[in-house]
Amino acid sequence: MRTRGQVVTLFSIVLVLLLGFLAGCGGDQSGSGDSQGGGQQGGGEQAGGQGGGQGDEAADERPSQKKVALGSIESVQPDKRKVVLKPSFEAQGGDQITFNVRKNAEIRVNDQEAELSDIKPGQQAQIEYVTKNDVNRAVSVEIVGD
Repeated sequence: MRTRGQVVTLFSIVLVLLLGFLAGCGGDQSGSGDSQGGGQQGGGEQAGGQGGGQGDEAADERPSQKKVALGSIESVQPDKRKVVLKPSFEAQGGDQITFNVRKNAEIRVNDQEAELSDIKPGQQAQIEYVTKNDVNRAVSVEIVGD
Protein backbone atom coordinates (compact mmCIF):
# COMPACT_ATOMS: atom_id res chain seq x y z
CA MET A 1 0.00 0.00 0.00
CA ARG A 2 1.04 3.55 -0.58
CA THR A 3 1.15 6.15 2.10
CA ARG A 4 -0.94 9.26 1.89
CA GLY A 5 2.18 11.34 1.18
CA GLN A 6 3.05 9.18 -1.85
CA VAL A 7 -0.48 9.50 -3.25
CA VAL A 8 -0.45 13.29 -2.84
CA THR A 9 2.98 13.53 -4.50
CA LEU A 10 1.87 11.30 -7.41
CA PHE A 11 -1.34 13.31 -7.82
CA SER A 12 0.61 16.59 -7.83
CA ILE A 13 3.00 15.32 -10.51
CA VAL A 14 0.14 14.14 -12.73
CA LEU A 15 -1.67 17.46 -12.25
CA VAL A 16 1.42 19.51 -13.19
CA LEU A 17 2.02 17.35 -16.29
CA LEU A 18 -1.62 17.65 -17.34
CA LEU A 19 -1.63 21.43 -16.94
CA GLY A 20 1.64 21.68 -18.87
CA PHE A 21 0.19 19.58 -21.67
CA LEU A 22 -2.98 21.70 -21.87
CA ALA A 23 -0.98 24.93 -21.90
CA GLY A 24 1.25 23.60 -24.68
CA CYS A 25 -1.67 22.50 -26.85
CA GLY A 26 -3.63 25.72 -26.48
CA GLY A 27 -1.84 27.57 -29.28
CA ASP A 28 -2.10 31.33 -29.66
CA GLN A 29 -5.43 32.33 -28.12
CA SER A 30 -4.67 36.06 -28.10
CA GLY A 31 -7.02 36.75 -31.02
CA SER A 32 -4.53 39.11 -32.64
CA GLY A 33 -5.72 40.69 -35.86
CA ASP A 34 -9.35 39.58 -36.12
CA SER A 35 -10.59 40.92 -32.77
CA GLN A 36 -10.08 44.58 -33.62
CA GLY A 37 -13.72 45.19 -34.50
CA GLY A 38 -15.14 47.05 -37.48
CA GLY A 39 -11.82 48.04 -39.01
CA GLN A 40 -11.29 44.50 -40.18
CA GLN A 41 -14.59 44.14 -41.99
CA GLY A 42 -13.92 45.98 -45.19
CA GLY A 43 -11.29 46.00 -47.88
CA GLY A 44 -9.77 42.63 -47.04
CA GLU A 45 -6.69 44.09 -45.30
CA GLN A 46 -5.46 42.24 -42.26
CA ALA A 47 -3.20 43.23 -39.42
CA GLY A 48 0.33 42.08 -40.12
CA GLY A 49 -0.36 42.09 -43.84
CA GLN A 50 2.84 44.00 -44.63
CA GLY A 51 5.83 41.89 -45.56
CA GLY A 52 5.97 38.22 -46.35
CA GLY A 53 7.17 35.26 -44.43
CA GLN A 54 5.87 33.25 -41.57
CA GLY A 55 3.30 35.78 -40.33
CA ASP A 56 1.30 35.42 -43.55
CA GLU A 57 1.48 31.62 -43.42
CA ALA A 58 0.17 31.57 -39.87
CA ALA A 59 -2.77 33.79 -40.86
CA ASP A 60 -3.71 31.36 -43.67
CA GLU A 61 -3.72 28.40 -41.26
CA ARG A 62 -6.21 30.01 -38.85
CA PRO A 63 -9.87 29.22 -39.41
CA SER A 64 -11.68 32.18 -40.97
CA GLN A 65 -13.77 34.25 -38.59
CA LYS A 66 -17.25 35.25 -39.70
CA LYS A 67 -17.81 38.99 -40.07
CA VAL A 68 -20.87 41.10 -40.84
CA ALA A 69 -21.19 44.05 -43.21
CA LEU A 70 -24.21 46.36 -43.32
CA GLY A 71 -25.11 48.71 -46.14
CA SER A 72 -26.91 49.13 -49.43
CA ILE A 73 -26.47 47.01 -52.52
CA GLU A 74 -24.51 48.83 -55.23
CA SER A 75 -24.60 46.08 -57.85
CA VAL A 76 -25.35 42.38 -58.31
CA GLN A 77 -23.89 39.98 -60.88
CA PRO A 78 -25.84 36.73 -60.44
CA ASP A 79 -23.96 34.97 -63.28
CA LYS A 80 -20.60 35.68 -61.59
CA ARG A 81 -22.07 35.28 -58.06
CA LYS A 82 -20.80 38.73 -57.03
CA VAL A 83 -22.40 41.43 -54.89
CA VAL A 84 -21.02 44.92 -54.27
CA LEU A 85 -22.08 46.62 -51.04
CA LYS A 86 -21.74 50.27 -50.02
CA PRO A 87 -21.11 50.09 -46.26
CA SER A 88 -23.31 52.06 -43.87
CA PHE A 89 -20.38 52.77 -41.55
CA GLU A 90 -16.96 54.23 -42.35
CA ALA A 91 -15.39 51.71 -39.97
CA GLN A 92 -16.20 48.97 -42.49
CA GLY A 93 -13.73 50.56 -44.86
CA GLY A 94 -13.70 52.03 -48.32
CA ASP A 95 -16.48 53.10 -50.60
CA GLN A 96 -17.47 49.57 -51.60
CA ILE A 97 -16.94 45.98 -50.54
CA THR A 98 -17.08 43.24 -53.15
CA PHE A 99 -18.24 39.76 -52.14
CA ASN A 100 -18.06 36.43 -53.91
CA VAL A 101 -21.30 34.70 -52.93
CA ARG A 102 -20.79 31.02 -52.14
CA LYS A 103 -22.97 28.55 -53.99
CA ASN A 104 -24.35 27.28 -50.68
CA ALA A 105 -24.89 30.78 -49.25
CA GLU A 106 -28.23 31.49 -47.61
CA ILE A 107 -30.01 34.28 -49.49
CA ARG A 108 -33.11 35.86 -47.97
CA VAL A 109 -35.27 38.79 -49.04
CA ASN A 110 -37.68 40.08 -46.39
CA ASP A 111 -37.26 36.88 -44.37
CA GLN A 112 -38.04 34.55 -47.29
CA GLU A 113 -35.65 32.31 -49.23
CA ALA A 114 -34.55 33.93 -52.47
CA GLU A 115 -32.10 33.73 -55.34
CA LEU A 116 -29.20 36.06 -56.08
CA SER A 117 -31.15 37.38 -59.08
CA ASP A 118 -33.88 38.62 -56.69
CA ILE A 119 -31.49 41.18 -55.16
CA LYS A 120 -31.68 44.69 -56.60
CA PRO A 121 -29.38 47.75 -56.27
CA GLY A 122 -30.42 50.15 -53.53
CA GLN A 123 -31.77 47.48 -51.17
CA GLN A 124 -30.47 47.42 -47.59
CA ALA A 125 -28.43 44.31 -46.84
CA GLN A 126 -26.68 42.46 -44.07
CA ILE A 127 -23.95 40.20 -45.41
CA GLU A 128 -22.24 37.61 -43.25
CA TYR A 129 -18.88 36.66 -44.72
CA VAL A 130 -15.40 35.27 -44.23
CA THR A 131 -12.18 36.55 -45.74
CA LYS A 132 -9.77 34.01 -47.20
CA ASN A 133 -6.73 34.94 -49.28
CA ASP A 134 -7.93 38.57 -49.28
CA VAL A 135 -11.24 37.57 -50.91
CA ASN A 136 -14.54 38.33 -49.13
CA ARG A 137 -16.78 35.27 -49.42
CA ALA A 138 -20.45 35.78 -48.50
CA VAL A 139 -21.95 33.01 -46.37
CA SER A 140 -25.35 34.67 -46.12
CA VAL A 141 -27.04 37.68 -47.70
CA GLU A 142 -30.13 39.12 -46.04
CA ILE A 143 -32.13 41.91 -47.68
CA VAL A 144 -34.40 43.94 -45.45
CA GLY A 145 -37.02 46.39 -46.71
CA ASP A 146 -37.44 47.55 -50.30
